[in-house]
Amino acid sequence: MGLIRIQHLALGIALTALTTGCSSWHPPVVIKVVRTINNSETISSKDYEQLREVTEDAIDHIRSVDPTIRPQLTLSSQKNFVDEIEDQTRSGFGPDLLITDSDTALELYKRKLVDPIVISREDRADTPSYLFDLVTAKDGQLVGRPVNQFVQLACFNKERLPSPPQTLEQMEQASEENNFGMALQLKDLFWSAESFDAGEAMEAALAKLPPDAERQSNVTAWLHWLENASYQQNIRFLNDQRTLRDALVAGELDWITCWSSSLRELREQMKDKLALAPLPKGPSTKLKAATKLQVWALGRNSSPTQREKALVMIDFITKPWAQKTYALAGRNSLPVNRKAAKIVAAKIPGGTEALVMYAQESLKANAAKGQSKARVFRDPERYETISDALLDTIYDVSSPEESSQKILKSLRESDS
Repeated sequence: MGLIRIQHLALGIALTALTTGCSSWHPPVVIKVVRTINNSETISSKDYEQLREVTEDAIDHIRSVDPTIRPQLTLSSQKNFVDEIEDQTRSGFGPDLLITDSDTALELYKRKLVDPIVISREDRADTPSYLFDLVTAKDGQLVGRPVNQFVQLACFNKERLPSPPQTLEQMEQASEENNFGMALQLKDLFWSAESFDAGEAMEAALAKLPPDAERQSNVTAWLHWLENASYQQNIRFLNDQRTLRDALVAGELDWITCWSSSLRELREQMKDKLALAPLPKGPSTKLKAATKLQVWALGRNSSPTQREKALVMIDFITKPWAQKTYALAGRNSLPVNRKAAKIVAAKIPGGTEALVMYAQESLKANAAKGQSKARVFRDPERYETISDALLDTIYDVSSPEESSQKILKSLRESDS
C-alpha cells in the first residue's frame, strides 16, 4: 500500500512549536516525517481536515521561529509499514523522523532502519523510567523518545447506559438490557487478559520457566471468560475499533472499549451523549493501565543538518510546555512528562475523570512491569499464534484448556 502524503503539514498530532534560537539557520531544510495510522483505521478526507486544523497554528509558529524549516508529513497504515520504510531507507529516501508506537520502533531498529537516540540523565528525570524500558532494544540502545500515551478505556452512551459496569460480572449482568462491544484484536483484548493475571503466565513462558498449573489456570480462566462473553446475546465481538465506534455512534452498541486517540472523533459525533469510564475489573487485584506508547524515532537517511533539526523537534516536544499544550488541545492523550501530566490532570474537565485516573495510575513506578505485552506484540508469528487461539476459543473451535496450552507452549518454544 502506498503512503498518503499531506504536503506542507507539520508533524501531525504531536507538534505545536519549535524552540527559539533556530532562526539563524540557512538555507531551507526539508524534514520528512512519517506517522503511522492503525491498520484498522481509514484515512479519510475528514482526517486530513482534522490534521490541518490541529497543525495550522503549529505551522505558523514554526515559520515565525525558524522560516527555514519545511516539514512534510506522510501518513501510513501500519500494515507493511516496516517493509515500506526499509525500501525507502535502502534507496536513500527514508524519513528523518518517524512517529509511531514503541513496538514498531523496536522492529525498525532491529532491521537497522532507525538510529538510536541518546538522552541525558537530566532529560530522563521527568519521564517515568518504565516508558524508556518499553522502547529500549536488547542491546540496551534507546530506539525512540517517548512522547505521549494513548489510554484504553470504556466509551459509552450515557443516555442508554446511565451507569457503566465496574466489573466483568456486572458487564455480563448489564448485557441483558444493553449492548456491549469489543474488538477481535489481541491488542484490544489484552486488558481482559491482565484482568485475570494471564499476562504473568505469558511472561513466565517467555522466560522459559517450567510450566506452572496456577499460572496456566489464569490463562484458562481468561479464555473461559471470553468464551462465555461470546455466548451472551448482547455482547458482540467486532472486527476492529473503527467498526466499534461506528456502531456506538449509530446506536447499535451502548458501550465499547476504545482508545483515547479516538475521543476527538467520538466527541464530535456524539456530543453530550458520550461518557467515559475505566475498563471493568476482573478477579485480579492489580490495577493496570492499558496504554499505547507513541515515540519519535530518528530515520537513517538524514543529513547532518536534518538530524540536528530533528533532534531539536524531539527535544522541544518533550518539554513541559509543549507536552501540556498538546495534551490540553486534544484532550485525548497523556503527556509522558510528569510535570505536564500533573497540569493536564488538573485542567481536564469533569467529563474525562476516567482518563485522568488511568493516567495517574500509569505514572506509578510499577504500573507497566508486564513486558510480555510488548514482546508478544512486536513478534508477528507469536502475535498470530495467540490471536488464532483467541478466535478458536471465541468461535468454539477449541476449548479454553486447549487454547491456553497452545498459547503458553508457543511462547515457551520461541527463540527470543
